[in-house]
Amino acid sequence: MDQLRAWVLTTAVIAAGLVLANPAHAQKALCPATAPAGAPGQPGIFFQGGECTNGTTGAYSNAALASQSLGELSQSSTQDATRATMASVSERRVSEQQSCPAGSIRVNGVCTPASEISRFAAEPQDTALAAAPDSLLAFAPRVTKAPVLRPVPDAPHMGVWAQAYGNYERLTGRGTGFGEFSILALNVESTTRGGGVLGGADYTFRNLGAAGDGLIVGALAGYEESHLSLVSSSTSSVPTNKPNGLSTMKAQLSGPAAGVYASYFNGGFSTDLAFKAEFYNLDLVFTDFLGFHAVPPGFPPTNAVFSGAGTTQLNNYTTAGNVNYRIPTGITTWIEPTGGFQYIVSRYASGAEAFGLADGTLFRLQAGARFGWENIWNGVRITTVATGLLYDDVVVTGGQLVTAPNPLILSTQGKLRGEGIFTLNVHHGNGISSFAQADLRGGEGLFGATGKVGARMTW
Repeated sequence: MDQLRAWVLTTAVIAAGLVLANPAHAQKALCPATAPAGAPGQPGIFFQGGECTNGTTGAYSNAALASQSLGELSQSSTQDATRATMASVSERRVSEQQSCPAGSIRVNGVCTPASEISRFAAEPQDTALAAAPDSLLAFAPRVTKAPVLRPVPDAPHMGVWAQAYGNYERLTGRGTGFGEFSILALNVESTTRGGGVLGGADYTFRNLGAAGDGLIVGALAGYEESHLSLVSSSTSSVPTNKPNGLSTMKAQLSGPAAGVYASYFNGGFSTDLAFKAEFYNLDLVFTDFLGFHAVPPGFPPTNAVFSGAGTTQLNNYTTAGNVNYRIPTGITTWIEPTGGFQYIVSRYASGAEAFGLADGTLFRLQAGARFGWENIWNGVRITTVATGLLYDDVVVTGGQLVTAPNPLILSTQGKLRGEGIFTLNVHHGNGISSFAQADLRGGEGLFGATGKVGARMTW
């Protein structure tokens, strides 16, 4: 009779949980449907408050902890792809800046109309008039300067570019459990390997508002793929009550991308703006070694292995922009302060809530400077650029269902990090150029590296 009464009471608790905690139960794919073997009188398990529980016994869900990190890591993959995109847009603009329109000459890295280069030189004097008596000057023809005319826009010309990139990133973090799980030391580690190909086509318009300025407008498309591996563990200080736990999760993001971009430059000033949409398939699989806490009498701490898998769709929409100003420091060297932003909106399809994933946004700010110099090697012009940046994800919202006070150990929000970029541009002539780029970034719990190669052609 006592067992029947306990069974009825526990069932009532579970039913109340189903009614009052629907959002939590959206994560049912993270927990087994039944209690571990050897648990008499313990009915089915559901997800609630960060654990797989039936209201009597429960195990901390390391799979849920990994899933919470997965939301931000998917945005991080998009940031890597956006970084590659903006690098190509920037290099495409620079190639146009280095190509001066007809009638202009490059002076300290700036396209200057030839007529302006000598406009402050002393005007030539008519020696015959200078030697004439003052009485004859009144009858001399008056010389006036031609009016300054607005530059005539050049006919637009076309350019294309393509690049391939590969990326590696490792994130680590530590934390402490919450509530009854405060005795758990949490550890999360993620590794991301990815890459993709991107290409674009654009038109360049010169002399629109000022001599030598330019506007580039174009479209881009590509394919991107990232493989994420997450390992999360919970180490108990009282394993005889709440056992240790461990989860491994693997996810793959893959799909096409498309977007548009624009760049404007005038003298030393330039700005780039791009919008890109990514249409990912998200496939994930996990195994969770659950540690159910003891329930006296007769239920000692018990471990159980639970595995799951799923798939959903993820669309990321990214807007990114940079503002730059190039300052010549010599005939062949320059410095360019730069600042920019990224704004990412993530939208999941149905099925994502089963793994605790939800729509979210991310807003990043960055600032730094580029240092460049030009030289000639075997008759080929080479531009070398070294860039230093600081960046911070100042606002991160959503990404996971808020159903538990689980710590977001791998959260990127509010963590100032640094990035160093080295770029080698080779101008082959006839409108053809190529580039190679290496990127290193790091900060609290982060190490990342990216390599890119690409080529451009204009006509």
